[in-house]
Amino acid sequence: MGRRNVLLRLASNIKRLAYRLSRAMAVIAAFVLGIMMLLTVADVSGRYFFNSPINGAWEMIGLLLVCGGTWGLAYCQMEKAHISVNVLLLLFPSRLQALVRSLAYLLGLAGFTLICWRALLLTTKYMTERGHITDTLRIPYYPFTIMMAIGTGVLALILLIDLVNSLAEVVRK
Repeated sequence: MGRRNVLLRLASNIKRLAYRLSRAMAVIAAFVLGIMMLLTVADVSGRYFFNSPINGAWEMIGLLLVCGGTWGLAYCQMEKAHISVNVLLLLFPSRLQALVRSLAYLLGLAGFTLICWRALLLTTKYMTERGHITDTLRIPYYPFTIMMAIGTGVLALILLIDLVNSLAEVVRK
């Protein structure tokens, strides 16, 4: 009984830190998405009204999407704002519901930990080998793979916290 309380307290402290970090990352992601929107509007307007698109705009939008897309995921998980279909799950006892949630968290944790690990491996490859740059703007890829690793790593941390909390629910019920 004492170990479980220590684990829950530790998870609570890590969750508080992860919440602050994921909230800051979500603000940055929202800002990046705003920049992407403005860049798209400027590019399309320049193309159709002035016959002069922004050179490399689609390249930049693609690169910025890495940050805009992955840095908001952790906050979304913290808020449980993802879409979930649990009509059938609600018919089962609460202990079974917690067990199914635990399995979902475990699968998510495994998947995003794997993505984070592969992004880190890709980052080291891009940093050590020459030629890993974009075609038009000649921007190196490695800062964006680092951003992906950070985004998926923080999400994996939050999924781990959720897994511990969900398993504690299974034991408690």
